[in-house]
Amino acid sequence: MELELERETPHLADLYQQRSVRFESEAARLADRSRLVSNLRGLTFGIAVIAGLFAAFGSAPVVSGTLSALGCVAFIGLVVSHSRVLLAEEDARRWACVNRRALARCTGRWHQLTGDGTEEKKPSHPYAEDLDLFGPASLFQRVSVAHTRYGQRTLAKYLSELAAPATIRARQEAARALAPELDLRQKLEALALALGDVSHQELSAPAASGVTGGQDSADAASTPARREAPPDPEPLLRWAESPPRLSARRTVRWLAWLIPPVTVSTVLLALLGPAVPSWVWLVPLAAGVLVNYSTREETARVCGAVSSTEGAFLRYGAMLEVIERVDLHAQFLSDLRERVLSAEARPSAAMKRFRDLVGWFDLRHNGLIHPFVNAFLLWDIHCVLRLEAWQRQVGCRARQWFDALGEFEALSSLAALAHDEPDFAFPEVVEDHAVFEASELGHPLLDAATRVANDVTLPGPGSVLLVTGSNMSGKSTLLRAMGLACVMALAGAPVCARRMRIARCALRTSIRVSDSLESGISHFYAELRKLKAVLDATAGDDPVLFLLDEILHGTNSRERQIGAKWLLSELLRIGAVGAASTHDMRLTRLPETLSDRVQLVHFRESIKGGEMTFDYQLRPGPVTAGNALRLMRLVGLDVPLE
Repeated sequence: MELELERETPHLADLYQQRSVRFESEAARLADRSRLVSNLRGLTFGIAVIAGLFAAFGSAPVVSGTLSALGCVAFIGLVVSHSRVLLAEEDARRWACVNRRALARCTGRWHQLTGDGTEEKKPSHPYAEDLDLFGPASLFQRVSVAHTRYGQRTLAKYLSELAAPATIRARQEAARALAPELDLRQKLEALALALGDVSHQELSAPAASGVTGGQDSADAASTPARREAPPDPEPLLRWAESPPRLSARRTVRWLAWLIPPVTVSTVLLALLGPAVPSWVWLVPLAAGVLVNYSTREETARVCGAVSSTEGAFLRYGAMLEVIERVDLHAQFLSDLRERVLSAEARPSAAMKRFRDLVGWFDLRHNGLIHPFVNAFLLWDIHCVLRLEAWQRQVGCRARQWFDALGEFEALSSLAALAHDEPDFAFPEVVEDHAVFEASELGHPLLDAATRVANDVTLPGPGSVLLVTGSNMSGKSTLLRAMGLACVMALAGAPVCARRMRIARCALRTSIRVSDSLESGISHFYAELRKLKAVLDATAGDDPVLFLLDEILHGTNSRERQIGAKWLLSELLRIGAVGAASTHDMRLTRLPETLSDRVQLVHFRESIKGGEMTFDYQLRPGPVTAGNALRLMRLVGLDVPLE
């Protein structure tokens, strides 16, 4: 089910609201039709049964029998029709859910959506925790429209691992190409929801009517729902990648083809005449039983591997079929499509063949027939041999289908961000030297209505922005905005800026420092370890972009000044670029060796009518005064201001 993208919709919230309402209306219409068909099913079944009874015991068997037959035909037709209506209804509900989620993202309610990437957290990552990449209210939660484990892992890799500049530009091109393809992206997301990522509660949440009801609709989309893990095809993929075992045993292969016809032939000859002794067929039958016994472990292993995960594997077929048909002018997307089609058969055709092969194994569940068929025809061995033929031809390439699916979901997430945030810009990624230049840079996780943008320029190696300001003025937010811009730029996503230019760099941060009672690590020592990691990163091949919030704030003023100035001078000497914030005004008194490479900027506050306000605008030069004492007085602590 698809809708045309209304190109001239005045606001994205209107677009997603209209689409969600339309799909909810379609689902409601199909639900009414489902109830009607269900009632008709009951009626035709009753007619068929009653007419059958009259045909068996009544006085007009021909008429009653004909009516009973017509009732049976109508009942079967209605069963088929009902299943199609139910599928269409669920499809419409998934499309409505996709649009409610999109509405939640573009109206600031994204932080309550399921799928925040908590499982992708790595405690040792050099900047993920400081920048809120994963977990509640994270960048992952804001950006992700991926619902399979492959898409989520790939998007997490985009956000947390450094890629080559050519790869970054290829992702940008793919995201640009996918951004206007709303129906294509939402179709992929709706199919992913069918895998079980969200509960029926979220699928059934009604959309609010009217644009002004966007808040209610967003709340409906963000109602905490029990997440259901998508099916895991990993056991089957591991089997598909393993070398075939049974078909490697040449003797077993020959006996599997020789014994069944000999057994059947001797049985027929023994039944047709006395020319062959009646016991002769027992010889090939006994040989078949021995072969079955010698291969029982391998056939049971293969049967268990494919039967238990067949459904998990095949349910991804519809998503892979979408990728098969993608034809957009982006090299990365073309490469993904070729990766999917590089096997000897398209995934859709290969999965259909696999489903048919596994279907033959279903005879194992028939305890009355299977033992005899298996003894005479070596049924299990032939099933395994045919599956291993599929394994050799296309199964060993199946993982690359899922890898391509993960890439496509991750790129779709970047494209959705580009579509929903038209003011975000794709940055220029350079390779020559360390640089970070951004015009109207903002924090992407803040609401657009309250977000304040600032210009940041670090023109080359060995330059730093030293940010001063009072409490709550915006220093940490600026550092995180710079860090998130770097992460998004190097992932291939658009950034929250009007324009940006950045070099491929190793990002390192020390913003959020936590002590650990269990490990016996103090807050100050934890900060020292993070600062050491920042300095160690400069030994790598990539230039370092560092973001340091309140350097060495856990020690006394004199030692803080000595340590912080030394650290900054070392980073600048090596050619790193970055930003650091501080409350200590004495850190702004820089030696001549640093003053020409350090930009002093500050945030400040205003006090009107006894209330303190902040405009979060970055200004040149150091701040002239703090606000700690005034904040104490505002909360009722009568500390003297002088």
